[in-house]
Amino acid sequence: MVEEDLERWLEFTNRPRQHELDSEQINLVAELHSKYYHPDKYHVPCSCNGAIYKRWIADLNKLV
Repeated sequence: MVEEDLERWLEFTNRPRQHELDSEQINLVAELHSKYYHPDKYHVPCSCNGAIYKRWIADLNKLV
């Protein structure tokens, strides 16, 4: 992960409410997951499905 993305990701992982995502955080997860796992496809899943975001966050944590 490049330094700029790493800084944004570390700020995200240190957020006070770990069990909640706001729209800005959802977009960050989608943007970074797309950039590092599916560069040709940007997709923001429905926020009603927390399992996708948990999996994507775990994927991104592997890059740190």
